[in-house]
Amino acid sequence: MRPEPVPVPADELSEPLMLRFENLFDHAGTLDLRYSATARELSGREVVIDGYLSQSHGPHPRWSLVDQPGVCPDCSPVPAIALPGAQAPLRAGDAGPVRVRGRLDYGLHIDDGVASMLRIENATIRSATEQT
Repeated sequence: MRPEPVPVPADELSEPLMLRFENLFDHAGTLDLRYSATARELSGREVVIDGYLSQSHGPHPRWSLVDQPGVCPDCSPVPAIALPGAQAPLRAGDAGPVRVRGRLDYGLHIDDGVASMLRIENATIRSATEQT
């Protein structure tokens, strides 16, 4: 059963909230790693987060956001954030940091046989080094 998103006051919806991976996970780097209460509380909120793009393995590769370059979403020491439907505008081989903006969604979701607990829906992806 997926948790219901916490309502966000209208005045907080205009600007996305800038997050870091540390905001979404407790005890990173330990065997006690878990999703933070913040991940659940911010579900439904427009967010921006920096990380690195990684593609999953398998017959239908999908984009995910990971906290460090060069790791696959299945092997990452910190869980990957799924980016369902995202189209990465970067060239193949670009390994630099990216900035992702979209609606954070927390809770178990299975899409076409692929499970995720944390997603950024309607994601737009840019180079994190781009001037905005």
